[in-house]
This record gives sequence, C-alpha cells and structure tokens, in this order.
Amino acid sequence: MRRPLSAVLALILAALALTGCRPIVRDAPQRLSVYATFYPIYALTEAVLRDIPDAELHCLVQPQDGCLRNYNLSDWDAALLARGADAVMMGGRGLERFESALFGWGDGGPAMCALLYNLELYSDGTKAAEEGESHLKGPNPHLYMSMSGAQQMLDSAAAMMVSLDPRYAAQYSENAQSAKAGLQAAYDAARALLSDCEGRRVILMNEALVYCARDYGLVIADQVERESGDALTGEALEKLIERLKHDEADIVLIERQAPQALVEALESANLTVAKLDVMSTHTENEGFDVYLQIQSDNARAMREAFDRAVAGKDKA
Repeated sequence: MRRPLSAVLALILAALALTGCRPIVRDAPQRLSVYATFYPIYALTEAVLRDIPDAELHCLVQPQDGCLRNYNLSDWDAALLARGADAVMMGGRGLERFESALFGWGDGGPAMCALLYNLELYSDGTKAAEEGESHLKGPNPHLYMSMSGAQQMLDSAAAMMVSLDPRYAAQYSENAQSAKAGLQAAYDAARALLSDCEGRRVILMNEALVYCARDYGLVIADQVERESGDALTGEALEKLIERLKHDEADIVLIERQAPQALVEALESANLTVAKLDVMSTHTENEGFDVYLQIQSDNARAMREAFDRAVAGKDKA
C-alpha cells in the first residue's frame, strides 16, 4: 500500500536535517539551476527533477576513464558553478575529492547538498584515508552502484529539493517514489536473473563493484586495490594472475573501460571476466532511464560470465 503523499513529505522533511544539505539562504529564484557533480548523481537527481517546469539540471564533470574519486575540480568547473549554479548535488563522503573546496564557498556560493551523508556505506573496516593517502580505504562512497542503495539516495535528493524549492514539494516527492518503484522492479528482475548465483565467489578489480556483489549475495573471494582504467604489466601482472588463480573464484569483475590488454591477460590465464559499467563515462544526455538500463546490463553481464565459467569447467 502506498503511503499518503502528506506522510511521504513529512518523512522526507524529517530526514532533511540528516542529509548534509546547506539550503539556499535567499528566496528561491524563479528558475532553479542545479548542477550534479558526476553522472550517477546527475541521473538520480534527474529522476527527482523530472517534469519540474522551473528547474534545470546539468552534469558538471565530463566522462572520465579513471576513478571519479581522483578527479580534481578544474577552473572551468569552478567558473560554471560560480556563474550559474543555485545548488550543487554531490555524493559526499569522499566521492568528490573537491568537496571541501565546494563547501568552502560559504553562504555566498551555491547551496551544497550531499546525498550520502548519514547513509550506510560499505567499509573494509579501516579508517578513512588521510589526505595524500590512497582513497581505497574506509567507507566506500559508490553506493549508487547498488539499486537498493540508490533508492535511499533518491529520498535524500527529494528532501534536498523540497528544502531548496518548496514550490514543487509534492512533485519532488512523487517523482522520487516513482523512480524508486522503477528501481525496485529492475532490482527484482536482476535478482531473479542471478538467483542461482548467490553464494558464488567473485574477484573484484574495482572498488565500486563491491555493491554489485553485495546486491546479489555473491561472496567476495578477493579484492584488488586498483584504480579504474589502470593497466598492469610485466612482473606485477604475473604476480597478480598467480594470486587470483589461488582464489578459486568463479568470475572476475572489472570496469568496462579496463585496458583490453589486461582483460585479455586475465582471460588467457583461464579467468572468466565480466566487464561492468561503473558509470563514469556517461553524459547529461543520459538520465535516469539510462541509469536503469546500465544496472540491468550489469546484471546480465554477470549472468553471462557465470554461464561461461560453468561451460569452461564442463569442457575441462
């Protein structure tokens, strides 16, 4: 049973204090200009802003081959925000290494809203990395890779938009609920597709993919500390392959833009590889509908890899 809209709004407003959003301190402009830092944040925000007549949404950072967490704010990015942004939607919690610079603009800059504050993130049990250390430690901010986690992020985005522009509070809430229903349907279909894979062992070669494994009950046999797009060669590659062979995992999960030479080397060592989209290479022309398709495609890529692994064992 759907909750009454008034009840949903009340829950969103109650959660607002926990979202990490610094609201606009002036009256909302007639047309609200919102920038999302990265594509996955953009796609989730786009679902909440859909069909809102007085809001425009842009994706700040262009497609990236490397890890989003390594991206530095450019002078061009800063100029775009300073010139035209009323609000910035970010992940926070370490997703943007430039987060402190954005919040440093204070009340004179755009409203800053972080979707991940107070949401539960996967953590390897270590403390968050200090400045200058590898960010592959502590809480993992790639929650958007999880369809269940993305539903929580939609609630955060709706709460923030209600605060920023209460004129369309009801529509923001309705949009979030509709998007969550779409996510749940896609998640149910993906879980059905992978239902007999629960408990199977996988190797992760990208930190974002931990949420894919957890969504479908897969066992993480090994996790390689490696940046998106990084290649491995020579002795380092030989040692890695030897290590992975001892893991006795069913498949290896790696980002779609991984160097082809690395993928071929893993496959030549009889490791079955699934290439998944970690959502770093998309643009603002690809909104929430594309996000849903990416999630479905990732589930299908894992299913196909598991099937190849079984076929390979049967031949052996």
